[in-house]
Amino acid sequence: MPTRGELQTISKTRLKEVKVLYRNQLYDGAKYLSGYVVETALKARICKILDSDYPESGDISRSFLTHKLDQLVKLAGLQKALDAADINFKTNWSIVTNWSEVNRYKPIGTSSQRDVEDIINALEDKNDGVLTWIKKRW
Repeated sequence: MPTRGELQTISKTRLKEVKVLYRNQLYDGAKYLSGYVVETALKARICKILDSDYPESGDISRSFLTHKLDQLVKLAGLQKALDAADINFKTNWSIVTNWSEVNRYKPIGTSSQRDVEDIINALEDKNDGVLTWIKKRW
């Protein structure tokens, strides 16, 4: 089971990998990997709430073994904070959460440079970035 700290490290590393793919014009891979930045960050927050490592097996794990970011935000206890967030954050949230693990099956060339730029900006914005917001709570 990954620890909270390991999930935090994975999230930050996935963002670095997104940027490497972006710089190398591998936009589909960058977009696909970007969702895991948020997923692992939210799972780190869940570890904080549970005060334990991430549950990978057993009855409780079934609730948490999902790639659905809208479900993870609820499990992370952040839905009310998300609902109360300002419009800039909500715009960034919608950019980032327009993601699915099934993106890996989309044809090559589906994602554009602009798509990935928007995602990176939505993740990292100093005031209203999604990863910035989660990091304050993990």
